[in-house]
Amino acid sequence: MPRHQKYILFGIATGIIIPILLPFVHIGIISHLWDEFAYKVDARGCSNPCWDTVFKGPYERGPSGYKHVYFNATSNTFKIWAVTILFVILAYEACKRTVRLYMSGEMRPMMLVLLGFSIYPHYYSWWSYFNYWNDDFYRQWNHQLFFSITEMASTMAVVYLLDKNVSVTSARVLIIVDIAILHVASSGFDQFVDNVINGNGALHQVLRDIFFMIPDLLHISLPLLELRKVAKSRGLPITHIITTHEF
Repeated sequence: MPRHQKYILFGIATGIIIPILLPFVHIGIISHLWDEFAYKVDARGCSNPCWDTVFKGPYERGPSGYKHVYFNATSNTFKIWAVTILFVILAYEACKRTVRLYMSGEMRPMMLVLLGFSIYPHYYSWWSYFNYWNDDFYRQWNHQLFFSITEMASTMAVVYLLDKNVSVTSARVLIIVDIAILHVASSGFDQFVDNVINGNGALHQVLRDIFFMIPDLLHISLPLLELRKVAKSRGLPITHIITTHEF
């Protein structure tokens, strides 16, 4: 098999496997951390009167017995499906590009690190929307939407800069850095201080906030290191390649 075909197949396999494994790891961790809150289900004796049974057609109506998955035919179910497909496609395409660049030796390592650390924030965004629509709970909607949009913009810049053939410019770097600074500042006045620094958060809240803060700090430091390399290659201090307008 030609090498380029191997790259393509490996990229496709990676793009499929990673989205499949993420919920497995997530639910495995959650079930461990929240084991004390778990409710033991009586699969033989339980029933669910809140299920409209539309997707079962004429085969089942009214309160139903145990099912591994229930879903109602509502607009929110459609939204959950749509955002899930969107995130899976984006994850798949990012994995394909990453593998192709890695296999061809055109990968920029620091950007790969940033992409890896951005997995959790994006997965958390998807899971948040899933739960908001599933529970009809929207108190944190605008807050999460802000972070999701800015994270997506930052990750698009990171994925673009994965390719060594794409030049590192101050404008591209500042997209990533500015968004990360905005996230750190927002978290500093939000949950991180209360949950982590003041020690008021439960274990899952502390871990969540730490896993948000670490990627943001890396998204500040690593792009600036890349820009410093460019400045050094030109014999200039880093401040001289960032224009006032770009800053």
